Amino acid sequence: MKKLTKIGASALAGSLVAMSAQAGELGVSGVWEVTYKSDDKTQTGNPFGSKSHIVFSGSGDVDGMGTASFYAAQGDNNGSVFLSHNVTLDMGDMGMVGFDQGVGTFGASTIDDKSPTAWEESWHNTANSSGGLVHSGGSAGVFGYSNTVGGFNLSVEYAPAMTSADNGDGGTGGDDTSLANGSNMNFALTNNTLVDGLDFGFGMGETEYDDSAIAGREDGSSVVGYANYTMGSITAGVTVSDSSNTRSATATADNQGGRQVEAFGVSMAINENLSISYNQHNMTYTKDGAGPDVEQESTGIAIAYTMGGATLAIQNNSIDNVTGTAGTNDEITEVSLSMAF
Repeated sequence: MKKLTKIGASALAGSLVAMSAQAGELGVSGVWEVTYKSDDKTQTGNPFGSKSHIVFSGSGDVDGMGTASFYAAQGDNNGSVFLSHNVTLDMGDMGMVGFDQGVGTFGASTIDDKSPTAWEESWHNTANSSGGLVHSGGSAGVFGYSNTVGGFNLSVEYAPAMTSADNGDGGTGGDDTSLANGSNMNFALTNNTLVDGLDFGFGMGETEYDDSAIAGREDGSSVVGYANYTMGSITAGVTVSDSSNTRSATATADNQGGRQVEAFGVSMAINENLSISYNQHNMTYTKDGAGPDVEQESTGIAIAYTMGGATLAIQNNSIDNVTGTAGTNDEITEVSLSMAF
């Protein structure tokens, strides 16, 4: 998505021409990717595949208030359905507000596994493709605010309902009954200017559930922090988090009382095109009295070569004790050729 292709008003017809003239410019960018994946545990049939990811973005001035922006991502596996989208209003010194449907623009969820890597995380495309870091506001229907305060970047997110449902105009509440009866508030505070070469930050989140609606569901909270330091061509970093009460409504479903994560990585730019990295991600599942705690261990080695808008990447990830199940392991090797436009 490095190169943005602008669609001018002359390329649109009818009412779209008038809309573009009033709202500003519409931009289109995307990525096309072909992959090969080797995984003895989950891969069957043809190991080759491809996918595409297209992003539509636009902005326009709002008199006396700032700049309104629109973002929508679409993937080929979803047909005409947007994977994620949001709208924001940048008010300059007053900050930015927005409504997010799955992009992940605001709050503590912006602190993912921040360990430096040449391509993807050490748990990517394994039997547990989740960093397991924080309680966040679900993936849709959230409100956010961000601003720079004293050199620090503050980002706040509020979810009135914990749901992944992407409601349309006039839509009713989410239909995910195991999550909808709760709300979440979380924030992230980051800085990459205080110390030369240092990027660091932390975040917190808290979820409150309606106990009368979902028996056994307990409120949850989490804290996450990271620090990455770059010296020359080498970047090293660590991400840690602690989350409580991550279990499902029925304790026997996964018997999880919480998660603690320790992740670190180091990457090196061999030259302006070639990068390599090593990552490790350890996630401890606390069983909350249902049994001994189990640590899931993930390691990954990645190498990526970039040629303009094209990237050739190779990654090997291995994972032990998948999702806290002792003795359940997985290992994948993936080769990817992608083109950004």
